[in-house]
Amino acid sequence: MKQKKGFTLIELLVVIAIIGLLATLAVVSMSSARAKARDAKRISDIRQMSTIIDVEEAANPANSTIGNLTGCAARMVLANTCTGPGDISAFANFRDPSTPGTACNSVPTATCGYAIARGDGAANTNSYQICFWLEQPSSGLNAGEKRIGSSGIINDKCQ
Repeated sequence: MKQKKGFTLIELLVVIAIIGLLATLAVVSMSSARAKARDAKRISDIRQMSTIIDVEEAANPANSTIGNLTGCAARMVLANTCTGPGDISAFANFRDPSTPGTACNSVPTATCGYAIARGDGAANTNSYQICFWLEQPSSGLNAGEKRIGSSGIINDKCQ
């Protein structure tokens, strides 16, 4: 009698199940890594936006950049709709990595796009706040709504 070479059906099913389990674990760990990458981009973006405003203010202190932001009233609006003097026009290039169409602090949601407003919530119109959302704890910050203001420090909650 001649012996056949090859794998049995049981052996093939076991290998397929193991591959499926490994693929599932890889997808789950990649999801967390993607969220961390989006959060890192958000932090980088809002720091760049804050720096742009601060540089423009320093370059022309007599003509306030904050006061001349166009399309940015003293309420939260999507930052990429704002225009203004100097490099503020670059705000059109800053979009949240998950691209939600709602400005932070305008409608309570679990995610939001970069939002900006003149004032710091205390009727100080010579300051600003840029709001954003973190999906996961990152860089010593908890998840959730965050803001950066004229001080350059990231704090909880927009005002």
